[in-house]
Amino acid sequence: MVRYIFLFILLFHDICNSNDELEISADQFTYDKDNTRIYATGDVKIIDDQFKLNADKVFLNNSTNVLSARDNVTIFNSDGSILKAKKIVADQDLKNAIIEDNFLYIPSAPFNEKENFLRLAAKKVERRGDYWEKLESGVFTACEICYNAKTNKFDPPLIQLRAKKIIHDKKSLDVKYFDTFVDFKGKSVFYLPYFSHASPLVKRKAGFISPTFLQNYYFGLSTEIPYYYPFSDHHDMTIKPRFSQKKNPSVLIEHRKNFFNGEIVSEISGTIEKKKKKDTIKENKKRGHFRSQGNFDLKKDISLAFKIDRTTDRNYLNTYKYGYTDNLESFIKLKNSRNLNFYSIESYLFQDLRKDINQKAIPKILPRFRIDLNSNKTLNFLNYETRIEAVNLSRTEGNESKKFFVNQNIFFPTIFRDGTLMNLGLHLNAGLYHIEKYVNPKTGKFQFTDFESTFFPQLSVELAKPYIKKTSRFKTIIKPQVLFLKSTLDAFNRDIPDESNVNNFELDYYDLFDRNRLSGNDRFDNLTRLDYGISLLKQSMATNVSSKIGIAQSYQFENHKYLPKNSGINDKFSNILANIEISPSQSIKINSFFSVDKDNFSIKNAYSSLMFNIKETYLAINNIRAPAVISSDGANLIESKNQFNFSFEQKFSEFWSFTTSSTFDKKNRIKFHDINTKIKYEDECVGFSFNWKRQYTHNPEDPTSNSFLFLFSLKEIMENDI
Repeated sequence: MVRYIFLFILLFHDICNSNDELEISADQFTYDKDNTRIYATGDVKIIDDQFKLNADKVFLNNSTNVLSARDNVTIFNSDGSILKAKKIVADQDLKNAIIEDNFLYIPSAPFNEKENFLRLAAKKVERRGDYWEKLESGVFTACEICYNAKTNKFDPPLIQLRAKKIIHDKKSLDVKYFDTFVDFKGKSVFYLPYFSHASPLVKRKAGFISPTFLQNYYFGLSTEIPYYYPFSDHHDMTIKPRFSQKKNPSVLIEHRKNFFNGEIVSEISGTIEKKKKKDTIKENKKRGHFRSQGNFDLKKDISLAFKIDRTTDRNYLNTYKYGYTDNLESFIKLKNSRNLNFYSIESYLFQDLRKDINQKAIPKILPRFRIDLNSNKTLNFLNYETRIEAVNLSRTEGNESKKFFVNQNIFFPTIFRDGTLMNLGLHLNAGLYHIEKYVNPKTGKFQFTDFESTFFPQLSVELAKPYIKKTSRFKTIIKPQVLFLKSTLDAFNRDIPDESNVNNFELDYYDLFDRNRLSGNDRFDNLTRLDYGISLLKQSMATNVSSKIGIAQSYQFENHKYLPKNSGINDKFSNILANIEISPSQSIKINSFFSVDKDNFSIKNAYSSLMFNIKETYLAINNIRAPAVISSDGANLIESKNQFNFSFEQKFSEFWSFTTSSTFDKKNRIKFHDINTKIKYEDECVGFSFNWKRQYTHNPEDPTSNSFLFLFSLKEIMENDI
């Protein structure tokens, strides 16, 4: 930023404080009789570990401690910066100095993989001691200066800052500007009689950040003017007031604090809105949200993590653009890991913001204990895994349960001489449940309070035989795989509630070669089955680009009675699962995980993506295709989905780019969720972007509408993420 205006003075100070002897060379030296004054002329070079100085003439007065250099003065510093000046007069430690007609080139971050410099010029620089500096007729730019062959001179930079006088007060750590102009292509477009900012000697200081501007249906024209305030090097906050045409002001406060063993990042926002009643009387409504997340390493193997995420109402985060998600998750986790063993105590609270969800039926998990004990994984020996879980799950409305569950796995893996892998497994599962307010689907009775227990063993045998072929161009691996699972009917116990949506917080894909194809540990596969499949991996030896294709199916000895009718695993033969990962080159990637109906071979579920990235063009297409979820009695539980996400970016020139994206459903017709478009200009010194977004939303406060956002950034002066 503007702190670099004074960097050359600080560099001189560091140079002259060096205690190393200087190496001086010149075409000619002149000394007085006492050797107190030295005058060097003709290609003078002064070399030190920290710098190299070139000049036509250099004068050193050891009695008055004065150094003077003039004519073609150039200093190359160890940090890569270059200073050119007509004349420098200073004491030899540069605590007092006068520098005339100077130009400073400071290395900056590369732009478009090209070397980049900040440029600073001043007619005169005066320095007094360690506390005060003055620049006269200072000019600063982060732009590249181009030579114009037609005019036979350099064109003015795109953006530059000119000030008649600049004062750097090192005591108050302020930089003050007087009579300042902002020039665009050599023409002044903005004038400030006075402004100031933090000294370059401090890393961070309080001040305003570049504003943002937004236009949409709910707010009209609005702007955010952030203000940054640091408490210390490891503790700061940003205050973002928002002002708009249609609504009362709101404020967002972001707070960050780092500790020696962790961090906390928090934000809180609020506003008071006037809502109209039916009788047109307005009343005040307080709205806001609070979000905080922290992570701490208490000891070498012990960590603490927490998150608090709450809001006043369903629509607030969506309307005010404060990071809306359908489900807000709050938790606290204390974890301990020792060798291969893992222990944790956790608690969760959820706030579901979806329109048709009853918040009172959302569970609270207070607390959840987990213990995972594991032996070393070795061939031809018994390997052990022990999973212990204790959970207390409560609701304001609906069933509640307390659960203690133990899963003991014993494996014996071995590899035969021909490379065949066999893994024998014995699995013992046991659980104790205290259930309240539960409608038992097995008996149809309401159980206000009851105790249930379950115990069931399982036996698994897994076989895999990889075939590997290597050539000078490719490595090919073909692997057939088989899994046999012997289970019992007690594994699918309908006397206990199914809380798989709680045990499994994230979407997963069921794997035929997993012992349990269902989520969580309340319900397990209770039918004996055989899984079989084959996979092909082909990898380029030159680029390591690989492609993979896999296909599998399952056969269970009986039909499943209680899974959804179109689950794909309720009949004896399951749907066919396939996984395709194809990379024809490093620029193209195609991934698809899908299931095919075993009867008519139509695609049932599919999670697919296409990525194309060549030179200045980027294209990504994602698709989620899922049939409706139908219960065992034929009721439609969840609607079908065929959703696309499209993203495209094109860089038209070195500085201009265009980006667009959209999410939409495609069933009988296209139903859009949103459309985003952005045009951006960014060079080494200035950038701006214009964004248009059309949002189709269930939010009644901000229905289908257009919003416009404008952002700008002046590099090293007023930067912004555009």
